Amino acid sequence: MSVIFGEYKPDQPAHLQDGLLMADGVQAIANGYAPIGQFAAAENGTLGAPCVGAGAYRAAGDVFIFAATAGKIRRYQAPGFTDIKTGLSSTAEIGVRFCPYNDLMLMTNGVDDIQKFDPATPSATSALDASAPTARFMAVVRGFVVAGYTDGDPLRIAWSDNGDPATWTAGTGEAGFQILPSGGDVTGVVGGEYGLIFQENRIVRMSYTADDAVWQFDEIATDVGCIAPWSLATYGKLTFFLSNKGLMACDGVSVSAIGSEKVDRTFLHMVDRSYLSAISAVVDPRNSLYMLSVPSASPANQVLLYNFALQRFTTAPITSQRMFPSLALGMTLEDMDAVYGDLDAVALSLDSALFRGGYPLVMLFDGNGMLGTLSGDNMAATLVDGMREWFPGRRARITGVRPFTDATTATVSILGQNSLGDMPTETAFTARSGGGFYRMRQSWNLSQVKLAIPAGAPWSFVQGYDLEAVAGARA
Repeated sequence: MSVIFGEYKPDQPAHLQDGLLMADGVQAIANGYAPIGQFAAAENGTLGAPCVGAGAYRAAGDVFIFAATAGKIRRYQAPGFTDIKTGLSSTAEIGVRFCPYNDLMLMTNGVDDIQKFDPATPSATSALDASAPTARFMAVVRGFVVAGYTDGDPLRIAWSDNGDPATWTAGTGEAGFQILPSGGDVTGVVGGEYGLIFQENRIVRMSYTADDAVWQFDEIATDVGCIAPWSLATYGKLTFFLSNKGLMACDGVSVSAIGSEKVDRTFLHMVDRSYLSAISAVVDPRNSLYMLSVPSASPANQVLLYNFALQRFTTAPITSQRMFPSLALGMTLEDMDAVYGDLDAVALSLDSALFRGGYPLVMLFDGNGMLGTLSGDNMAATLVDGMREWFPGRRARITGVRPFTDATTATVSILGQNSLGDMPTETAFTARSGGGFYRMRQSWNLSQVKLAIPAGAPWSFVQGYDLEAVAGARA
């Protein structure tokens, strides 16, 4: 009897479901699940204090990586972090947002003046302009910088002049502002050809009109909004976010529930509202993943992964203060020799994406404030299938399980019970035959198969299992 692993759907009962109850330490692929790399620290990547925001971009042919603490903005290079701005009053709840505009990187924390980084003067930032408001959120919409929650007003949206991020005085050029009359606090701004304004209970689309009004504001969703600003992450025209109703995706026209009857109840049950500010989210474009940390603690130690191409979820035990989209700095062999002292001391493969300049990748700060990537050895993986009654009304005498995987080191467990109200009994098996079977003698009315692959084990896929069993006595 062969079983192909289905979707991870913990919201559904274990009995009579066609999916997985656990898919941890893995990512969904078209025909199964694949491993995820463990955290790999960047050389000299200690930030020195908890990270409250991070960003990266490429300008003037170089890659620039930034991170913010409560009082500083720091720039990362292979020798380590250096201060480019001090004396800030940032908080973990609001954090620091980074917004590229042409060759500039704009930075805002909702309290202090918006800062700009110019590659022409890479050792320090400067205030954007006296006319610029304070803002919690920023995005580039067409040629404008659009800011949200400006000058301390949670309902105020403001925008710069077209093509000039330093001009904000209303009526000068096309600069202006708008007060949103309903929908709750602004919780995010997303840019592009049009703008999306996320509020606690509403989503508004702003479209350029090129007339005296400058923008047209259209409500595209009511009673659905973003409750956790740091849950917003965008790829192309898709924006993912956490709402009061669960996990959602917005394409600029409509909103769809991506976690309904799959992970929403489980996720919202785990969420501690007092830790919502500890959420961070990022999109990994190479693997089509929306990655969202579970805010049960600070720093968060669990991440939910959503493959938006396949519409399938998994989880991973990743501890992070902040995840963000970044670019590899790029290093020559001479650079690596200078930083590491000895190429033999480089812990990562020389083919690692971390060393390919401009290569898009997800970066994060772990629980100790160390910068790094998920490019280490495979993390531990655990998959638990749904509860199955192999022979209705009879016991199943299970004699062997053969996982469909190229992992040669694994543990197969049977979680067995005789009625739906019983607590399952778990029995583990580690001996693997030459044909890939794990031999056993188990007899249960109801059973689940659990597959665990240890951290560091080499493997590339897992798809399901083959189970040998015969019918036994009647239940």
